Amino acid sequence: MDKKQRIIITMLELVVKQGVHSTPMSQVAKEANVAVGTIYHYFENKNQIIEEIYRMINQDYGVVLMANLPEDNFKKQFEAMWSNLYNYFVGNPLAFQFVEFVGVPPIITKDLMKESVQHITDVKNFFLQGILDGHLKNIQLRLIMQFAFGNVVSAVRLKDKDDFEMNEDQIKAAVRMSWDCVKKD
Repeated sequence: MDKKQRIIITMLELVVKQGVHSTPMSQVAKEANVAVGTIYHYFENKNQIIEEIYRMINQDYGVVLMANLPEDNFKKQFEAMWSNLYNYFVGNPLAFQFVEFVGVPPIITKDLMKESVQHITDVKNFFLQGILDGHLKNIQLRLIMQFAFGNVVSAVRLKDKDDFEMNEDQIKAAVRMSWDCVKKD
């Protein structure tokens, strides 16, 4: 791992653990085993590192959500996308916690959020096509995506906090509930 990657990963770990405002650059440098000046060689300030982390996670979404989708069955594709996101967050708890607690306004600007939408174009197109083909309810695209994937976040929260086991049967039930929420009746 190069110095820039170490800085990014260290910042991710620290801001998730202790918050953005409680993470000084000197601590990031020490934990990443680089000089403070090295950080400023790659980034202008702490916020620029936070923005880079946000971009990286959003790029992951676009790839992860669309990975290994079945060919022709829309419902099965939806279920695979749901599972892909759930497994991504469970397997990457720092990314999940970053999205939950750091990757939101006012820390992340609306402009950066709009810029990052490009990474989920295929996901948006999937949902839009589902609406047009009559698989999904004919409601605003943002709303239907929020309801579909908001349930993923809720399921990960339960597992993350050890409030609920989220075994295979429970995951399948959560996927069914998400599908029931967005499918066209």
